Amino acid sequence: MKSAKQIANDMADAVNIDSNLVRGFAQGFISVPVDFYYLGYDYIDTENRWLNSQDKERFIRLIKSGLANKASIEKVAHIFIENFASKVKFEDVKDMTIRTSGKLIGKFAFNQLATANMGYIFSKQIIPRLVSGVAVGSIITAGASLSRSVYTSRDLRARNSRMYDQLRRLGNLDLLYFLLENKVRPFEDAVSVWERDRKKFNQICQYFFAKVNV
Repeated sequence: MKSAKQIANDMADAVNIDSNLVRGFAQGFISVPVDFYYLGYDYIDTENRWLNSQDKERFIRLIKSGLANKASIEKVAHIFIENFASKVKFEDVKDMTIRTSGKLIGKFAFNQLATANMGYIFSKQIIPRLVSGVAVGSIITAGASLSRSVYTSRDLRARNSRMYDQLRRLGNLDLLYFLLENKVRPFEDAVSVWERDRKKFNQICQYFFAKVNV
């Protein structure tokens, strides 16, 4: 099990706060070897062939609906980040951060954090940069990426059914989750900690916000 500091570091690495923010998000955006692993697995996974065909049909409907675009990817990222932000008690994090480091949370103005929705702030400042320049159509129409999309969506359903259902209700956006999995997963892990250990969650927030720089 990861420590609070490890999870916070994963979150910080996801937004790459110490160097180029966009490059940090772009790294791991698509891994071709991983895509082809899923393609190969799809080929031999005869047990789930019917289910896979159903999900691939959903994928085709997603393309035809016009929702396979940058705005939808922004929406996917926003949902996960806002879910994390909704669990944060900013006053508690502020007090802990001041006691341990003698400074306010990172480079955020705390009065802004206390009165604004942090998910909105992330969406405005980070997420548009995340998807900037991504050729969504050329990526997700590749067969290897299609298989990865299907299996990653299914993993999300098994691990986090609430978020899966929310994305699917928005128009099969669960099938775009694979584009962002490596970057939003640390925030999922933090929320999972919140559900069972609030003290550890507060420690995660303390470490993360002490480093965040947006």
